[in-house]
Amino acid sequence: MTSSENTFEDNLPKWMWLWLPIILALLLLLTGLLLPGQVYNDWIGNERTGILETSHAIIPAISFLLAVRIMLHTNVPTFSFLWFWILLAALGSFYMSGEEASWGQHWFQWDTSAEWSKVNDQGETNFHNTSSWLDQKPRTILEIGIIIGGIVLPLIFRRQPNLRNHPKAIIVPTLVLLPTAVIAETTRMTERLLAALDVPFRFFQRASEVQELFFALFVLFYLIIILKRVRKLN
Repeated sequence: MTSSENTFEDNLPKWMWLWLPIILALLLLLTGLLLPGQVYNDWIGNERTGILETSHAIIPAISFLLAVRIMLHTNVPTFSFLWFWILLAALGSFYMSGEEASWGQHWFQWDTSAEWSKVNDQGETNFHNTSSWLDQKPRTILEIGIIIGGIVLPLIFRRQPNLRNHPKAIIVPTLVLLPTAVIAETTRMTERLLAALDVPFRFFQRASEVQELFFALFVLFYLIIILKRVRKLN
């Protein structure tokens, strides 16, 4: 399986990879700073039906469908390296989408059984509130992956273009994902810095949830890029 010379040119529209992340970050920054806390919590930050939480379920669902589309593409041999890589993205997206909506409980409002409430610290029908191994650790792995794959490797590949000839380079994006990756890290980094300095002010309300939005967008944009690349393989 070889690639055309344009395989690794990520021609995403500029409004998507640059302006959309910036505008979303500015909107969340301004609404968090200007809206009354209760209004923000009711409409944007609500842990069950807020805009942020809902986006955490919908965007990964779209990513899951994209990942499946890539895996089924005729240019992606079953059980190849790329197939398994995208399978990992599909499983992660499916898990995030389901977990963020508590597998539908946030929308359909069913009750949690007494037995499950004993092991789930928020009394919801999900897994990530039962153990850090199903919540914080997968999130940390994703965050590290975004830093490496969205910032470090694209910068290295830009300085050393010959690396693009590596057989596995198809999974490394160009710098088009840099804005989303940087915003994802900045939202939480500012919160950690202010907390370390014992400053009560926060730029973003519920910064971890804002960060999750950009994590989800990063994966979505990444899979769009991979699909475009796969279509150019011959």
